[in-house]
Amino acid sequence: MLGIDLGSNTLRAVQMDEEFKKIKEYEFVVGAARNLNQSGKISQEAIKKLKDVLKVLAKEQDLSKAKAVATAAFRKASNTQEIFDNLKEEFGIIFELIDPKIEAKMSVLGMQAGLLELGIWGEFAYCDLGGASCELAFKNSFISFDFGIISFYEKNQYLGFKTNTFYNKILKQYPQFITRIKDKKLKIHFLIKDNRLKYLAFKAFDEVDKIKKVLKSFKVKTVILNSGVPTMLSALKQNRIYEGYEASKINGTRLCHKDFLNYAIKLFYMQEHKTMKQVSMRNKYLSAGCLLFYALFDRHKLLVIDEGLREGLCLASMKNIKF
Repeated sequence: MLGIDLGSNTLRAVQMDEEFKKIKEYEFVVGAARNLNQSGKISQEAIKKLKDVLKVLAKEQDLSKAKAVATAAFRKASNTQEIFDNLKEEFGIIFELIDPKIEAKMSVLGMQAGLLELGIWGEFAYCDLGGASCELAFKNSFISFDFGIISFYEKNQYLGFKTNTFYNKILKQYPQFITRIKDKKLKIHFLIKDNRLKYLAFKAFDEVDKIKKVLKSFKVKTVILNSGVPTMLSALKQNRIYEGYEASKINGTRLCHKDFLNYAIKLFYMQEHKTMKQVSMRNKYLSAGCLLFYALFDRHKLLVIDEGLREGLCLASMKNIKF
């Protein structure tokens, strides 16, 4: 069967056989959440991209038989039903708008299946940070938070701090001092020179405040990450670009919170065309996502897995699992 996950930034699809093995995978950038906070609607640009993607899929798959779901951006947009009606008429595809709790449960089901393939099991928390929402799961708790990579960046992109040269002077005079700093916010003052990026970094701590308290209450040591930022970050650490992306090379890799700060700075200054070639996503969005992860996690062990909602969707359908 074909499972389709229409998210706030990408459309991801997977074809699986009756033995739950993957036959083919697809991933396309649609950008549904872009400018959603301002307009309240999925943009015409995103709708056109979505239709172009479905035209590509329709050449290989019978979309009328696909199990297709949509998530956060489409839950918020006022023109969702109009879009779905049009897509059904044009492609025969039926999209189901699922609530955050079902999204989290299906995503965890897909992640767990991917971990079992690697021989990894244990008591984990699961975090899926998308373009317009963030789902956190642990045991029987499935919680959705109303922030995402794109929505966070667009809300804070035009603001910044006034220039303060004090930290730069200290860093030049005592370059080894930075390695001894444990406080994450103080480290930001020294490592980030651009005031727009510094502002985003501090706002990230405000954005994740609620989810961080919930995560702390779980008292869990290991968190499984499966969204675009950690998977792309793992690929970049292996010097792999978007066109050469292989989930098998990503699954089971580890990240630490320092990786997110380092790449937030690196990606922010990277030229746009280079970022699009390497990761097929705007560098400012990725940088903002890295800052959210940096603010959220401290001493947790972070494992990356590519599997998620699209795989969970297929498994739930074929195994007749009800949520």
